[in-house]
Amino acid sequence: MDSRRPRQSARFRALLIEADDAYRASIIGCMRLADCEVQDVPTIALALVVLERAQYDVVVWGVPAPPPEHRRSSIAELKLRTDAPLVLLGSSFEMAQADLEAGADQWLPKPFVPGALVGTVRAALRKSAARVVPIVAMHEVRGMRLNGQDRTLAFRDGEMSFSRQEWDLLSILIDHPNRYLTVHEILRLGWHAGAYGPEEVRIYVRRLRRKMDPLGLPCELRARHGHGYCLKFAA
Repeated sequence: MDSRRPRQSARFRALLIEADDAYRASIIGCMRLADCEVQDVPTIALALVVLERAQYDVVVWGVPAPPPEHRRSSIAELKLRTDAPLVLLGSSFEMAQADLEAGADQWLPKPFVPGALVGTVRAALRKSAARVVPIVAMHEVRGMRLNGQDRTLAFRDGEMSFSRQEWDLLSILIDHPNRYLTVHEILRLGWHAGAYGPEEVRIYVRRLRRKMDPLGLPCELRARHGHGYCLKFAA
């Protein structure tokens, strides 16, 4: 496994699964042109391990030619571990229909035209950038009553109001309960991406915690170094 230092300008994180050295270098070059920081592994087995530890915006698999049953099971395993779009690079068009029906989002043949791969990755990233919609109506979670019209959260006898930025961030955390989200993921999920950065996310997390703590909620807003932020609910 080759862990490369991230480029400061890269907007997206990508995982590449490719065993062939020559193809790997060419694919990485195309993915960087699509504004990706790339981590690459040679096998599906290693990819599944990596996906247990980190989230990516897109996954590209340079598929060898194993039996169709193995490809289908490998695609299923990948989709269980990530909701990122899956781009497959196959050795023949005969593989395409079965791979797409098994869950692949995009498919290209090998050898590929570099421009076509760059465009395919960019198209997959547009799909990956779908945003979480803030809570806009009445919503109840574990006894917490959230009112999106006036951006208030009530629990038992307490109630607190939130600014629009605070409410949008709270919506993202509630939509991903008990899961740590990195600053990168929070921005990708739509929290004022482009206008706000990592330090603003940290500031607003602190503001949320100050407002939520006095209510005695059945959840806790946690931070873990290297993992991000999580709205943890009691079991």
